[in-house]
Amino acid sequence: MGRTSKPRKPFKRRPVQTDAVMFLMNGDEPLDASLRMTILTTVHASAASLARGSGDKESWNVIVNALNIALVLSEDAGNNALGLEVVYAGQNAMIAVAERFHRTERLVFAGGELQALNSALALFEQMVDTVTKRQYTRAAGETVRRKNAGDVVRIRKEGTTKRFELVEVA
Repeated sequence: MGRTSKPRKPFKRRPVQTDAVMFLMNGDEPLDASLRMTILTTVHASAASLARGSGDKESWNVIVNALNIALVLSEDAGNNALGLEVVYAGQNAMIAVAERFHRTERLVFAGGELQALNSALALFEQMVDTVTKRQYTRAAGETVRRKNAGDVVRIRKEGTTKRFELVEVA
C-alpha cells in the first residue's frame, strides 16, 4: 500500500524573542518624531493646565509619570549630580501640590514649585530627545514595576509627606 500523506518534517523550535515589539521596531533607534511629539505634547499640556489652576488628577498623574521616567533614565545614565537633583526638586514640588490639594481641593503651585517643575520637565524633554526606544520602554516598565512593588511615595492627607533628597554615598 502506498503512502498518501506527506512525510512529517522534524520539529524545529523557534528562537524565543523576549521583547518582540522592540525587535520589530528597531529598539536601538531614537524615538520617532511623532512619538516624541505625542509624549511631550501630553506632558506639556498637563503642566500648562496645572499652571493655570485648571488641572485635574489625570494631569497630575501624567506629570508624575514623566518625572518617574526621568528619574529612572537619570539613574541609568549615572547622572547623580545634576539630573537626580533636578528630578527630585520637581517631584518634591508635585508632592507639595498634592498635599495642598488635600487642604484646598485645588491643584495649584506656590512659591518656586513651578520653576522646579519646569526645570525637571526640561530635563525630561532632553532625555526624550536623546534616548532610544528600548531605553524609554525599559524606563517606563521600571516605573510600573516600582509602583507594583510599592516603592512609591504615598501622599499623606494629614501632616507632611517624606520628600526626595540626594544622598551622598561614602
